[in-house]
Amino acid sequence: MAVDERERAQRVLSFALDVAMQMFRQGIETAVIVRTVRGLASAGGVADLRISVGVRAIHLQYCGGAGEPLVLFGSVQANDARDIGRMGDWEALAVRAAAGTISPAEAERDAGILAQAGPTWPWYVSLLGGCLLAAMICLQANGTVLAAAVSAGLFVFANRVGWALSTVGIAEFFQVAAKASTVLAVAISLLSLGVLTGHEAASLSAANLVLLLPILSLVSLVEDAVGDFHLMAAARIVTVLLLTGAIATGVMVVVSVANGLDILGEASRVQLAALPLALVPVTALVGALGNAILMGTPARWWLLACAAGIVTSLANWTGRSVLSLSAPVSIFLATTVLGVLAAVVSRTLKAPTAVVTIPGLTGAVLPGPALYLSLSQVFARVPGAWDAVAEAILATAAIGVGVVLGLQLAALRRPDTAMSGAPLG
Repeated sequence: MAVDERERAQRVLSFALDVAMQMFRQGIETAVIVRTVRGLASAGGVADLRISVGVRAIHLQYCGGAGEPLVLFGSVQANDARDIGRMGDWEALAVRAAAGTISPAEAERDAGILAQAGPTWPWYVSLLGGCLLAAMICLQANGTVLAAAVSAGLFVFANRVGWALSTVGIAEFFQVAAKASTVLAVAISLLSLGVLTGHEAASLSAANLVLLLPILSLVSLVEDAVGDFHLMAAARIVTVLLLTGAIATGVMVVVSVANGLDILGEASRVQLAALPLALVPVTALVGALGNAILMGTPARWWLLACAAGIVTSLANWTGRSVLSLSAPVSIFLATTVLGVLAAVVSRTLKAPTAVVTIPGLTGAVLPGPALYLSLSQVFARVPGAWDAVAEAILATAAIGVGVVLGLQLAALRRPDTAMSGAPLG
């Protein structure tokens, strides 16, 4: 290819690769990242681009004619953290750049500013969302108001323990194990001091350990597997197993020391409250709002996040209560509705799909409590516990499949968007 064409292609693909790497860091779906790269390349006049996705890495190859092909490669360290505000910023920048509403120089300048930007919310604001979730899950596990209040405070304490370890370079495995140990140690201490009953201690420990489970990584794993990004899916399997093992390690360390208190036995006997229809949208609203704040959703999108949680919860309730479907099938149908809703909303309101999908699924259908309680039953050797674990894992996998199907069904009505490479947001 000519020198001028090669330099132009180099600049276009370098920018596309930089955007892709930042999207990986923000936890944006792999399929969206690939579409974004194709869209930016197409807008810059780079056609017939070959893209290969590795483990949080992208390999780009372009042959514009005779001569040596142009090859670029970028990768980032493992990171499943999500900041929905920053997700939206990067998707919006990619859309503007692909549409030509800003010049290449302006796009590169804006990308540099975004790369240096901090999280959407200060850490203490995000923690408020986690406190809300910890209290709500505790109440769902039939905890008392006192246990819910303590659960919120315990979430903050455990989070700060993990943060302190991260500042001195301790690996994430040990951070998660320390958080799990902290949760159980505090619960056992309050139980032994008579501040809480056995059931209260079990419900608040369940709520906080649920929030440590890598459920969203498991959902992303399924999304990548369904989307044929198999190396990414394999990497997420390692992440899920590692973090789940870290939680189990932290729990077993404390249990082995305090073997006179049957905290796992108490946890295995915790029952999730069966909610009447009137409370289904309320709990979904609280859960979606808590997750939205925890994951850095800007305030202008909170109402949208809550609406997504309510719609998904009602769809799931209809499947379970009206159609008498099993939990995995009902969740699959509900998240398919969520995926379609996310695609439609992102087109009409110019919001990233993550604003709808993440709060919607975490607030309404995420089977974290069921997965934790089934695992605690395994530790307590309750008969049939493995069946409950299998159902919870299937329900989690159904989330990823449903969301991907919903997004693809919505894209069928707009083949121009599906082929252009532009993100759905």
